[in-house]
Amino acid sequence: MLARLIKIAVLSAGLAMIVGCGAAKPAAPTPTPTVSPDNIVPIDPPITLSDFSLPNTAGGTTTLADWKHKFTLVTFGYTHCPDVCPINLADFKQIHQNMDTLAAQMNFIFVSVDGGRDTPDVLAAHLKLFDTAILGLTGTDTAIQTLTKQFGVYYKLEKTKPDQTDYSVTHTASSFLVDSQGRITRIYNYGFDPDVISKDISKQISAG
Repeated sequence: MLARLIKIAVLSAGLAMIVGCGAAKPAAPTPTPTVSPDNIVPIDPPITLSDFSLPNTAGGTTTLADWKHKFTLVTFGYTHCPDVCPINLADFKQIHQNMDTLAAQMNFIFVSVDGGRDTPDVLAAHLKLFDTAILGLTGTDTAIQTLTKQFGVYYKLEKTKPDQTDYSVTHTASSFLVDSQGRITRIYNYGFDPDVISKDISKQISAG
């Protein structure tokens, strides 16, 4: 299990772009034969997620059980992000529209890594600007890490003092596909074509 977690950490932090929103910092790519030219990184064998619990923007709590029996498209970021996160969210909206009737078999999730500022209400208002189908998750730093560590997602609040409120966040910019059994099966590197990813997800759903 540890080796698998290390592998996904390398894939998501090395192959995907790690960004300090407003000033992108691409990490050095890690050579691997599994990366497609379409920014799709298959995870084979898939990585089974462990349970987590985070407040959501629907006024409740999301756990792993809520992702089972559907495919879940997940990305991580924060509402103050000026560039990368809005692009990912706009791409999620496009994918949602492309999926048509298959969208009913999907969850669209945005996890804030900035729980100190992104309360459920703040996050809900932000996500409504993009697509009401996108559910936001947030929480304390400890709670958020129960999920980010499983995905190999890196993030850092760029604060120079503890009480600072106007800060950026460096974070992994890739998105992830979780299958109906709660397993990570794909990494979609930042900059993907939403039309290509829509077709890839459709194939995964059709395959079960």
